[in-house]
Amino acid sequence: MLRKSIFTTSMIFLVGCALSPGIHLQQGQFESSDDVDREDVPVTLIAITPALVRQQYQAKQGMPVQNTQDEMGSYQYLVGPQDVLSITVWDHPELTIPDGGRRPVEQSGNRVRSDGSIFYPYVGLLQVSGKTTEQIRVDLTKKLSHYIKRPQLDVRVVTFNSQKVHVAGAVANPGVVPLTDVPLTLADVINVSGGVSENADLQEIILTRDGSNQSYNLQDLYYKADLSQNVLLRNKDIVYIPVNTTRKVYVLGEVSAQTALPMQDGKLNLAEVMAIAGINQHAADPERIYVLRQSEGKPQAYHLDASEPGALILATSFQLEPLDVVFVSTSNLTLWNRVLTQLLPTAQTLWTIDRISEGQ
Repeated sequence: MLRKSIFTTSMIFLVGCALSPGIHLQQGQFESSDDVDREDVPVTLIAITPALVRQQYQAKQGMPVQNTQDEMGSYQYLVGPQDVLSITVWDHPELTIPDGGRRPVEQSGNRVRSDGSIFYPYVGLLQVSGKTTEQIRVDLTKKLSHYIKRPQLDVRVVTFNSQKVHVAGAVANPGVVPLTDVPLTLADVINVSGGVSENADLQEIILTRDGSNQSYNLQDLYYKADLSQNVLLRNKDIVYIPVNTTRKVYVLGEVSAQTALPMQDGKLNLAEVMAIAGINQHAADPERIYVLRQSEGKPQAYHLDASEPGALILATSFQLEPLDVVFVSTSNLTLWNRVLTQLLPTAQTLWTIDRISEGQ
């Protein structure tokens, strides 16, 4: 009688140990979105419903900001040292092409000296650094008018050497991109550099200017027409495109492959994760699929009941965020089978001991 009591007690203890390990979000723990802030629940539980998906979509829609367009409209290139100017004086070829056109204009033009000046016949040294081509044209016209009657001039930059933007990171051709008389934006400099690599993170582009860093999200530019992300670049700016290392979604539980899935183009929905990871049809509980997400307060657990007909449509519209954890819970039958698998070897040992004890 005593042996049977010990055996029964051991069995109850083993069942408790077998049921306790692992991650479990029991069906009874889930509450409706009207009652999600209970103190006894370690996470805030929220049902994935059409209203939630609609709210998520509206939150991601932004109003385009036009300040970059205004800045580009007023952009003017300022000449600097090492730039090469082409100065044309109509009806005076000796001033326009002093070497008779034997060399290309990039070589025969007026290179700006390191002190920001150029030398021009009749005028002498003229400070041009920090000025627009129109301002230089006005200055030259005024000074040449003392020697030439009503001179007509045209000034343009033929080689841009004084101002540069540095591009580094996950682009095809990192290096130096010159600033020209055409405005250069963040999206432009990436295109000029051959485009980004496959693993580039367009949501966290770092712009270093005057010793400080600022991040920009070009995904918002492409998908939401947020022009405030496409900033106008300046001299000595450094643009760094990082590699996408943290923008992943983790898939755990009853799936064919527990893995970390990268967010291509910064987007990934719940249905895509379920399709890629592959839900275990024999072990998973379709009524208990959760998306765990960190927040400022309690972690949030979004619940999807995939047994309902319209659940997969909701899953295609539910957008995931970086570092989300998708957890597919175990069915009750599978859980019991696992308990038996862990329990039977130990029970067999106890039965053997009991028989040995009876034989003594």
